[in-house]
Amino acid sequence: MDTQQLKLLAGLVRGLLQPSHPSLAHGQSLDLISALPGLRNWPEVMAFPDRVAAAELDITSTGRLAFRLKKRYAVDMSPQELLEALSPPGAFVAHGAPHVWPTGPAPGVYITTSQDAIDALLGVYEDATDGALVYAESAGNRWEGSIDLGEYGLWSSGLDRVPSGTLLIVGPLKLDQQSWNDAGERLEMACNHALNAGHRIAVLLDTPTPESIHEDVRLLVTSRPDHTDHDTALIGVVTDAGELEPRTPFAQLWPRVELVPTVATADALPASIAGPLRDALANRTSGLVLFGSGTIDDHAASHLVAASLALTEHAGPAARVMPRHRSTPSKDWDVPEAIRALPYLPSIESAYAQGYRRIVYTPNYTRSDQLLRVSNDALLISGAYGSDLAQVFKASSRYGAAQDEESLLSRIVAIAATVDIPTSSGTASVADLYIANGLDVGTLKRFKEVDEFMTAHRLVRWEDEVGHLLDTGSVTHEAVKEAFPRSHGIAAFLAKHAADRSGQTA
Repeated sequence: MDTQQLKLLAGLVRGLLQPSHPSLAHGQSLDLISALPGLRNWPEVMAFPDRVAAAELDITSTGRLAFRLKKRYAVDMSPQELLEALSPPGAFVAHGAPHVWPTGPAPGVYITTSQDAIDALLGVYEDATDGALVYAESAGNRWEGSIDLGEYGLWSSGLDRVPSGTLLIVGPLKLDQQSWNDAGERLEMACNHALNAGHRIAVLLDTPTPESIHEDVRLLVTSRPDHTDHDTALIGVVTDAGELEPRTPFAQLWPRVELVPTVATADALPASIAGPLRDALANRTSGLVLFGSGTIDDHAASHLVAASLALTEHAGPAARVMPRHRSTPSKDWDVPEAIRALPYLPSIESAYAQGYRRIVYTPNYTRSDQLLRVSNDALLISGAYGSDLAQVFKASSRYGAAQDEESLLSRIVAIAATVDIPTSSGTASVADLYIANGLDVGTLKRFKEVDEFMTAHRLVRWEDEVGHLLDTGSVTHEAVKEAFPRSHGIAAFLAKHAADRSGQTA
């Protein structure tokens, strides 16, 4: 390289900055381009011709220029983008060998579900690079040669200065419904670092389905908003021996899903709602079916969800979704046998991508936009705590924007809530039931309006059923009040019922 070539390149840099910095002077562009030979300004270029002659236009020199552009003018371009912009038209721009471990495995994203594999990789990397630094999240930050990425993780600005080929350790990333979006964001950023900076990135994942981890990771990356070519950075696995091993292709096609007959029956549904629900679900293959129970339980209304499986087999294969990672995983299996028998997958998105069209999910850990994306083409079934329709609907719409409530209501096929009340001879179940049945939801905007709409269009009313039990002496006011511990309307209902009875007696 010589000074004349640098002057030409300075003109190109000035052109790149023209839209955002139209007042950039020629002298300022010369000072910028002096970063290519590693000098501070143009006078140093003139003073050190040997340094200029030894300089090359490569990923190393454009890395210095990228840093200077960002620091002085807040222009964020990767070294590779600058190399392509400054190279002659039609010239082949090769990705240079990584600075760190130049003869090692290709830069990219490598995945594993084993902490032992990550630990082994750290040892291999240290030996191969004579102790080069590692930048790590919690999966690798206990290693002596690691720098903790801290709370900003892969978004840490200091990573822009890390030499190419450096090992980054990410994770553990939890694949479940609660963490699905977060895992996607972090995998997307990992791919960015691999593609733009040439780093080697090992990702530790925790998933209920390790056998389909590659397919789930590909889905997470390719389904990100504005996805382009990020998935090309997904290239391999971390072996048990700590090797970064390519895998071609990285992910396979999903296996064909077979419809397995359910062992469920509809016996758990109260008689007052069983018939209407059977009719409402008879031909439905998409939408939301929400169940609620007045019993406070880890798996609220799971008996109703299981019963609904017997009414929906026509909609296609069924699976259930892991809501979150528990400290006691065994509790995930404290559900009816019909639900326990279903494939247990990390997310609604994964289940849908594999071909499942009945998906059992937990609303407390599911965002409204995730429901809206899938419920047009699959039947989503959930159980939550709720002694009336309003409580059940609120549980399903709590993680979303206000405008999602109207959209969710338009996707609902049915909402049913049941409450068990002790009687002198056992237990009586009372119910609230709403079935859409083509009802026009109009332009409901607020939760109160949605609540009033559903209440006005109920097929079965808990007030009627409780009132009948009270009138016949089957239950007491105290038993009813205890069965509805979180209902704001129960006190007013009981007071009115007592007043009505007093009026009839008088």
